[in-house]
Amino acid sequence: MTLRTKLILAFTGLVLIVVSLLGVVAVRSTRRVLLNQIEDRLLTASGADVFPELDRDQQPVGRTLAIVILDADGVVLRSFPSGLPGRFDPLPDTSGLDDIPLRRGRPFTLPAVTGGEEYRALAAEAPDGRVFVIAHTLRDVTAAEAALTRRLLTGGGLVLLLGIGGVWLTVRRGLQPVENMIDTASAIAAGDLSQRVPEADPGSELGRLGASLNEMLASVEIAFVAENRANERLKQFVADASHELRTPLAAISGYAELDRRGALSDPTERERVMRRIESETKRMGRLVEDLMFLARLDLGDQAGAMLVQRPVDLAAIARDAVADHHAIDPDRPVSQVGLERAVVHGDSERLTQVVANLLANLRVHTRPGTTATLSVLEADGWVEATLADTGQGFPADALPLVFDRFYRADPSRSRRSGGSGLGLAIVAAIVEAHGGTVEATNDHGAVISFRIPKNSPGPNSRPTLS
Repeated sequence: MTLRTKLILAFTGLVLIVVSLLGVVAVRSTRRVLLNQIEDRLLTASGADVFPELDRDQQPVGRTLAIVILDADGVVLRSFPSGLPGRFDPLPDTSGLDDIPLRRGRPFTLPAVTGGEEYRALAAEAPDGRVFVIAHTLRDVTAAEAALTRRLLTGGGLVLLLGIGGVWLTVRRGLQPVENMIDTASAIAAGDLSQRVPEADPGSELGRLGASLNEMLASVEIAFVAENRANERLKQFVADASHELRTPLAAISGYAELDRRGALSDPTERERVMRRIESETKRMGRLVEDLMFLARLDLGDQAGAMLVQRPVDLAAIARDAVADHHAIDPDRPVSQVGLERAVVHGDSERLTQVVANLLANLRVHTRPGTTATLSVLEADGWVEATLADTGQGFPADALPLVFDRFYRADPSRSRRSGGSGLGLAIVAAIVEAHGGTVEATNDHGAVISFRIPKNSPGPNSRPTLS
């Protein structure tokens, strides 16, 4: 049984009880009032001097009261019915009155001798010892009582129907937010996490409940989407890592198989193969180290990937990195502009790795002769470093993805010349671990910039003493 049905049935039962009680009280009150009026008339009649009149032989005409004269033993001497000639009422039945002396002065009820009617009666004693029973028919009282009962039943039924209708509308309107919540929950259970409970009166309990549910659903959706994305990234990460490791492993395995079969009998060829095995081993080691470093940053404190927080001159780090770059690749000149000193609170080794990775990305992905500018500026409590080159820039569809792990803007580039695809991902991870942001744009070439707060440690780290 639904809550709506229970509420309607409960209200219907309550209204039925109230209407029934009011009807009973109304009917009994009306009967009591009418009986009081009749008893007043009986008392008035019992005090009147009607006895001499009743000793006459003629029947009183048009009387509203019936009179029965009894002797001291209760034997009927004379009787005068109420009503009109030809339409007299049946007389009250006094045959069962064996305690008339006890009833004198107190109204009581008598049945009629025929017809099933009732009388309200009063006994009075005449001076000669006779007992006069004066009675008034209750026919009108019974008729009024029946008429009132019919009206109350009709009116009560109408009130009950109107009440049920009003309660149905009120309950339906009041429980509509609950119905909306049920529909929303069903839709969410079917997989549509974007569903929300329609807004209701914020001042009502259901309105506040709906608002709280919407906040909870928004959090659940965000968490669910984040989990799905994390799972997809994990799957892609595992697939890419496996793919990256497969190439050097295949090369090492192939060279080992050649050696096992004796195909490397020439010492020169054997030395060349050993150098290739060593090179592939180092490349695989670097890849594993990068993966482990990213994993530690993802796990934060749990994996001990703590940044050594101390004042660091980012401008000095940039100068050293540019000097190293010129020694490695003089064909791609880089000039440094901006501040001579820009102190931030961070990890010197990791920030050096950030700048080095940016310059390595320049060497890998631009043509010889490409120039670049590395600027270090300060504004609003942040230090920003930007590397802008004059190369071909990023493809427009690659800009949102350049910091993803194993992403290459040019899938056809070989892994030997194009790197592992982890350089910019490591840049983003280190900058974010410092509480900073990183961005890639195009402006007559590729532009990569990152910002580090000057004085506040990153959210995933804490200062360490060293």
